[in-house]
Amino acid sequence: MLSDKYTTLDELKKAVIDMCIKKHWGGETGTQNPQHVAMAMTVEMSELLENFQWLDAHEVDALVQGADPERRARIAEEFADVMMYGLQLMRTLDIDVSREIEKKIGIVLDRPASRKGRETHT
Repeated sequence: MLSDKYTTLDELKKAVIDMCIKKHWGGETGTQNPQHVAMAMTVEMSELLENFQWLDAHEVDALVQGADPERRARIAEEFADVMMYGLQLMRTLDIDVSREIEKKIGIVLDRPASRKGRETHT
Protein backbone atom coordinates (compact mmCIF):
# COMPACT_ATOMS: atom_id res chain seq x y z
CA MET A 1 0.00 0.00 0.00
CA LEU A 2 1.27 3.47 -0.89
CA SER A 3 1.68 6.09 1.83
CA ASP A 4 2.82 9.73 1.81
CA LYS A 5 5.27 8.88 4.56
CA TYR A 6 7.10 6.19 2.58
CA THR A 7 6.27 6.53 -1.13
CA THR A 8 8.54 8.52 -3.45
CA LEU A 9 7.32 10.62 -6.35
CA ASP A 10 9.12 8.23 -8.69
CA GLU A 11 7.09 5.36 -7.25
CA LEU A 12 3.86 7.33 -7.71
CA LYS A 13 4.78 8.18 -11.32
CA LYS A 14 5.46 4.50 -11.98
CA ALA A 15 2.17 3.42 -10.37
CA VAL A 16 0.24 5.85 -12.59
CA ILE A 17 2.03 4.70 -15.75
CA ASP A 18 1.50 1.05 -14.80
CA MET A 19 -2.23 1.80 -14.46
CA CYS A 20 -2.23 3.48 -17.89
CA ILE A 21 -0.53 0.46 -19.44
CA LYS A 22 -3.04 -1.92 -17.81
CA LYS A 23 -5.94 0.22 -19.08
CA HIS A 24 -4.35 0.41 -22.57
CA TRP A 25 -4.11 4.20 -22.34
CA GLY A 26 -1.12 5.55 -24.22
CA GLY A 27 -0.05 2.36 -25.92
CA GLU A 28 2.63 -0.02 -24.67
CA THR A 29 4.45 2.72 -22.74
CA GLY A 30 1.36 4.23 -21.09
CA THR A 31 2.43 7.65 -22.34
CA GLN A 32 -0.51 9.78 -23.38
CA ASN A 33 -0.42 13.04 -25.31
CA PRO A 34 0.72 15.64 -22.74
CA GLN A 35 -1.62 18.25 -24.20
CA HIS A 36 -4.60 15.95 -23.62
CA VAL A 37 -3.38 15.13 -20.12
CA ALA A 38 -3.07 18.84 -19.25
CA MET A 39 -6.57 19.50 -20.57
CA ALA A 40 -7.94 16.55 -18.58
CA MET A 41 -6.34 18.03 -15.45
CA THR A 42 -8.53 21.13 -15.81
CA VAL A 43 -11.66 18.98 -15.96
CA GLU A 44 -10.63 17.13 -12.81
CA MET A 45 -9.73 20.41 -11.09
CA SER A 46 -13.22 21.69 -11.87
CA GLU A 47 -14.69 18.56 -10.31
CA LEU A 48 -12.54 19.17 -7.23
CA LEU A 49 -13.72 22.78 -7.01
CA GLU A 50 -17.38 21.70 -7.21
CA ASN A 51 -16.96 20.30 -3.70
CA PHE A 52 -16.25 23.82 -2.39
CA GLN A 53 -18.81 25.71 -4.46
CA TRP A 54 -21.13 27.84 -2.35
CA LEU A 55 -19.60 26.85 0.99
CA ASP A 56 -19.36 29.71 3.45
CA ALA A 57 -16.36 30.29 5.73
CA HIS A 58 -17.98 28.36 8.60
CA GLU A 59 -18.61 25.32 6.39
CA VAL A 60 -15.03 25.38 5.11
CA ASP A 61 -13.70 25.61 8.68
CA ALA A 62 -15.90 22.67 9.67
CA LEU A 63 -14.58 20.70 6.71
CA VAL A 64 -11.00 21.41 7.79
CA GLN A 65 -11.90 20.20 11.30
CA GLY A 66 -13.10 16.85 9.91
CA ALA A 67 -16.79 17.47 9.35
CA ASP A 68 -18.58 15.99 6.34
CA PRO A 69 -16.52 12.85 5.75
CA GLU A 70 -18.42 12.13 2.52
CA ARG A 71 -17.42 15.48 1.02
CA ARG A 72 -13.84 14.95 2.22
CA ALA A 73 -13.80 11.57 0.46
CA ARG A 74 -15.02 13.19 -2.79
CA ILE A 75 -12.35 15.90 -2.44
CA ALA A 76 -9.68 13.25 -1.90
CA GLU A 77 -10.79 11.30 -4.97
CA GLU A 78 -10.85 14.36 -7.22
CA PHE A 79 -7.49 15.56 -5.90
CA ALA A 80 -6.06 12.11 -6.65
CA ASP A 81 -7.29 12.48 -10.24
CA VAL A 82 -5.57 15.88 -10.55
CA MET A 83 -2.34 14.54 -9.06
CA MET A 84 -2.35 11.42 -11.22
CA TYR A 85 -2.64 13.51 -14.37
CA GLY A 86 0.04 15.86 -13.06
CA LEU A 87 2.44 13.03 -12.31
CA GLN A 88 1.78 11.51 -15.71
CA LEU A 89 2.46 14.87 -17.36
CA MET A 90 5.69 15.39 -15.44
CA ARG A 91 6.90 11.88 -16.28
CA THR A 92 6.09 12.28 -19.97
CA LEU A 93 7.93 15.61 -20.14
CA ASP A 94 10.79 14.30 -17.94
CA ILE A 95 10.32 17.01 -15.32
CA ASP A 96 11.60 16.51 -11.79
CA VAL A 97 8.65 17.53 -9.62
CA SER A 98 10.68 17.97 -6.44
CA ARG A 99 13.24 20.18 -8.18
CA GLU A 100 10.51 22.34 -9.72
CA ILE A 101 8.70 22.73 -6.41
CA GLU A 102 11.95 23.69 -4.73
CA LYS A 103 12.56 26.31 -7.45
CA LYS A 104 9.03 27.65 -7.09
CA ILE A 105 9.38 27.91 -3.31
CA GLY A 106 12.52 29.99 -3.87
CA ILE A 107 10.67 32.26 -6.29
CA VAL A 108 7.79 32.76 -3.85
CA LEU A 109 10.12 33.43 -0.92
CA ASP A 110 11.99 36.05 -2.95
CA ARG A 111 8.80 38.04 -3.58
CA PRO A 112 7.95 41.02 -1.39
CA ALA A 113 5.61 40.41 1.54
CA SER A 114 2.01 39.89 0.46
CA ARG A 115 -0.93 42.11 1.24
CA LYS A 116 -2.81 41.33 4.43
CA GLY A 117 -5.83 39.10 4.01
CA ARG A 118 -4.62 37.00 1.07
CA GLU A 119 -4.04 33.36 1.89
CA THR A 120 -2.62 31.86 -1.31
CA HIS A 121 -0.15 33.38 -3.75
CA THR A 122 1.56 30.99 -6.12
